[in-house]
Amino acid sequence: MHPLIALALMSTAQPAPAWLAGDWEPYSNAFQGLRMLSIGKDTLSWKGCRDAHYDVVSVDGDSVTIRLAKDSKCVLDDTPPTRMDTVRLTLRDNHCDLGVSIYASPDAANKNEPSAEGLYGKQKCSSGPAAQAAANLSTTTR
Repeated sequence: MHPLIALALMSTAQPAPAWLAGDWEPYSNAFQGLRMLSIGKDTLSWKGCRDAHYDVVSVDGDSVTIRLAKDSKCVLDDTPPTRMDTVRLTLRDNHCDLGVSIYASPDAANKNEPSAEGLYGKQKCSSGPAAQAAANLSTTTR
């Protein structure tokens, strides 16, 4: 690829919003097996998935859609394991809880057909302990 084209492509990538960064703990039973979600500037880590690079696909208010790099090893704990391709992260009004929808492909994301959905939260927030939040939340694993 020509260096100028590569530079132009890099400069059009959207940055992740600052509120997304940090450690998020699973509130939902659907995500207990994935454990802590750590999000950095352009990488995320989950169980079995360390420093996986991602690109921001879109930012719409408090909702961010990211696409994981093709070489990422991020998978759900189902059988057989579903590869994580696209992840939609939505900050709740309390700014402590994060709705997480995981899609196996861009097509599934476009059709809003998640492989799993649930809730994560910041450890030091007033929304309550993870067990209480999980008891009050309906989750899906498909």
